[in-house]
Amino acid sequence: MITNYYTLFHVTAELNQEFSGRIVDEIFSQYRGELILSFRETPAVILIGCESANNYIYARKTFARARRNSTNLFPEVHGMMIEKISLHPTDRQIYIRLKDGRELIVQLFGSKANVLFVDTSGIVTNLFLKKSDLKNTKLELFSQIQHANIPESLHNIVSMCRDQPLATALKRIFPLFGPVLIRELLTRVDLNGEQLLADLPENEIERLLNGAQRLKEELLSPPSPRVYSNGTTPVRFSVIPLQHLNEYEFQKYESVSEAISTFRALVRHEKTILHEKEEIVKVLERERGYTERTLQKIQMEAEVSNRADHYEKFGKLLIANLHLIKKSDTTALAEDFVDRTNDLIEIPLDPHLTPAKNAERYFEKADKFRRAAEEQRQRTIELTRKQKSISHLLTRMEDVVTADDLHRFAEENREELSKFGLKTKKSGQLKKEEPLPFRVFTVAGGFQVWAGKSGENNDLLSTRHTAKNDLWFHARGVGGSHVVLKIGTGKGEVSKQAIEQAAAIAAYYSKMKNSKLVSVAMCEGKYVRKPKGVPAGTVTLEREKTIFVEPALPQP
Repeated sequence: MITNYYTLFHVTAELNQEFSGRIVDEIFSQYRGELILSFRETPAVILIGCESANNYIYARKTFARARRNSTNLFPEVHGMMIEKISLHPTDRQIYIRLKDGRELIVQLFGSKANVLFVDTSGIVTNLFLKKSDLKNTKLELFSQIQHANIPESLHNIVSMCRDQPLATALKRIFPLFGPVLIRELLTRVDLNGEQLLADLPENEIERLLNGAQRLKEELLSPPSPRVYSNGTTPVRFSVIPLQHLNEYEFQKYESVSEAISTFRALVRHEKTILHEKEEIVKVLERERGYTERTLQKIQMEAEVSNRADHYEKFGKLLIANLHLIKKSDTTALAEDFVDRTNDLIEIPLDPHLTPAKNAERYFEKADKFRRAAEEQRQRTIELTRKQKSISHLLTRMEDVVTADDLHRFAEENREELSKFGLKTKKSGQLKKEEPLPFRVFTVAGGFQVWAGKSGENNDLLSTRHTAKNDLWFHARGVGGSHVVLKIGTGKGEVSKQAIEQAAAIAAYYSKMKNSKLVSVAMCEGKYVRKPKGVPAGTVTLEREKTIFVEPALPQP
């Protein structure tokens, strides 16, 4: 109801009383679609909103102009005295008349809202929003017209809207009321808005007209501005008591402008809470989807453990039959004594290897797949725990309605939320941290290890995200990821175990990933250099050390 005609009726009266006779100091804008008029004799200002879904005009006691991103507008009005502020008798159009006869016309027409400046002949010479082509067109200057009368003839009402539902008909009959006041009228006369107007008996029509006349008289009487709310959620602003909102709490205010200002602030705060809630839910839903897809993938690869047993069996059978196999053989036949079936099993062989080396190769494969199976088992435990945590947080989010609810939720679940990149700010609000563009691991002592994903990504990590005292790793002599152990991200001094784990990550993300032991170079970040003109991912090192490690990722 901020732009309802009767709200504007009272706002205009307040603005005229407060600002007529005052000299305009500045007219400026520092927010999209908002215009502010400041004055020399008072800190009070007039705020005008012309955004499509956010029209308003009201006074505020003080307003601090921003030092930056603020633009002066309507320079021809600066230093001019306001003679009178008036409302169009039948439309949401406010006239701010200057002493010299020129006018600022505030049109609160939804998506077509604007502020126009017209000369004494009514020609538009300047506009706030340039979206319309009204410049140089002629408008009517303000002239007094009587308020539209409420129809009193039963014949006229029925003939105009005979076959329409009552709520629809009343909007046409009383266009200045608007949907909220139409609902209030129906509540006061106890009629159903869905029934047809033609179905009402004559005495009900008369009662409806009388109710509308009383409502209009109340709307034109001195206002009783108030804001209805449901707990901390704003419901409605109104200049009169609304019987259809009797179930809600309300707060009364001394002026219509003060009530509008408070209501807008509450709505903005509520929208912020809803936006934050939506963002948190979006993050958690995305994480839940990723977790579920990863678990499904792991389940599809569950045969890894069986393959380890399969290869180990091949190795055992070869060891038991070494005397029957030659180096050049491509296959070997052996009785399956491992599973005690005594079935003949054909085992593929590498003819370039000795029988013993073939057996060793199968044992290595078995170890590799067994390690992979253990990694999958640990990963499944971690993901299942994560899945339960996300479900718990989403369930809790359903109860978040107010700012206090959100603050309490953030505090109670601070540690869990941080795992998904949601950090609690000092204000109690949650902020989504931008994910790092690298692979991130945690090693012994809680230290973070970052690994590059490509040549360009390696350059970014080594030149922009590596501190002087960070530890830098790379597999020697082969292509692979740059890996950085971030000093200061864990507790105490970096342990030997943490260093070896970081080196193992560098070995794992290199072309030597499948080797038993890999040579990894390590140095401090200040000794890593990127020469000009070299390919992406190429750096030079000084004072490096060498570590021999087995390629592996740290356990969760």
